[in-house]
Amino acid sequence: MSVTYNELTKSVAIKDGLKSHLFLMKFVMILTLINALLNISNGQIAFGFMKALWLVIGMFSVVILHKYIFKKSGSEKIPADQIKGLSESVFLGRKKYFIILQNGKQRDLLSVKSDAEFAQVRKLFTKNGIL
Repeated sequence: MSVTYNELTKSVAIKDGLKSHLFLMKFVMILTLINALLNISNGQIAFGFMKALWLVIGMFSVVILHKYIFKKSGSEKIPADQIKGLSESVFLGRKKYFIILQNGKQRDLLSVKSDAEFAQVRKLFTKNGIL
């Protein structure tokens, strides 16, 4: 588990490489969106199956970009006053833990794999007055 609390700066430090992952996902989705726009804007070909396919791919990349830009956070240092709470969700039988921030974003805790580690994080937050 790589979640620590810095008492001097009153912030939570998380070292799991999520920031670079989110950057790469945003970059790939932007490239996909540009590619879809270029394929759709080709005026030489009539609207058919390929343009419809690129339209669906472009809309999918817009939805994913919205999620990664406005709903996810990759911050490695989070001030304690910006943390609203901890939460977990279950998707396809796999638990996923995350921090809910004041600005409405979520910070995934990729390094927290089990309920015991999540309990340690909750204890760390409660001990330091975050929750």
